Amino acid sequence: MANEDLYAAVNDQITHELGAEMQYLSMSFWLERENLHGMANWFRKQAFEEHEHAMKIVSFMNEWDLPITLKSPPNPVTEFESPQAIFEAALAHEQKVTSEINNIFSMAREASIWHIEVAFQWFITEQVEEEVNARDNLAKIKMAGDNPAAIFELDRHLSA
Repeated sequence: MANEDLYAAVNDQITHELGAEMQYLSMSFWLERENLHGMANWFRKQAFEEHEHAMKIVSFMNEWDLPITLKSPPNPVTEFESPQAIFEAALAHEQKVTSEINNIFSMAREASIWHIEVAFQWFITEQVEEEVNARDNLAKIKMAGDNPAAIFELDRHLSA
C-alpha cells in the first residue's frame, strides 16, 4: 500500500508540473498584455522548464515500468493585480512544489525505494534554485515599487 501511495504521488507530480507550466504561461500572457515583455519572456522560460520537469518524471516512470495516468491540472489563474502579485504567486507556487517533492522523497526513503529517492534528489536540488530565483525576483519587484523606471529596468534585466 505504501508503494502504491508513492507511485500515485509520483504520478500526481506530473500533473503538478504541467499545472505549473500552464500557470507560468498565464502569468506570461498577462505580463505581455502589460507591455512587460522581459518578465513575460522569463515566465515563458519557466513554463518550458516545468514542462521539462514533467517529461523527466514521465521518462523515469517509463524506465521503472510504472503506469502513467494523466490528469488535467486545475485551470490557471489568468488575472492579476500587478507584476508584484505575479511574483508573489510564483514564490508561493515554488514553495508548494518543494513541499510536494520533499513528500515524494520522504515516502521513497521510508519505503526504501532507492531509485525514486535518488531520482527525486535532482528535483530537490532544482527546487532550491527555483525558490532562490523566485525570492530574488520578488525582492527586486518590491524594491521597484511603483517606480515605472525601476520596473522597466527589471523587465529589461529579465529579458536576458
